[in-house]
Amino acid sequence: AMRFTPASVSVKKSETVRFVLRNEGKLKHEMVLGTIKELKEHAALMLKFPEMEHSDPNQASVEAGKTGELIWQFTKAGTFDFACLQAGHYEAGMKGQVMVAGTTAPANAGSHADHKH
Repeated sequence: AMRFTPASVSVKKSETVRFVLRNEGKLKHEMVLGTIKELKEHAALMLKFPEMEHSDPNQASVEAGKTGELIWQFTKAGTFDFACLQAGHYEAGMKGQVMVAGTTAPANAGSHADHKH
């Protein structure tokens, strides 16, 4: 099953999260954090260069049966994506999202530029 469990994670802005990655499959997998656009660009590169080695801080590769970790500080609120970009794995459904909650300010605080008068 090409799935991340859980496929959805909620964190608070400025929180540092340690993702512990257990690969219980028979293939190498990876976890890459980014926007859908970045992930799709990276996936296209992975198809061209399947043996590509990674050293970027926003990703971790984990061999079959092994454990790895990815530590990331979420400095912006919003929804971010993560995926396995080994050839065909993203397409098979190996993806998820991180929801980053902003500060505890009330929802109507801040700019009123988007309000109709």
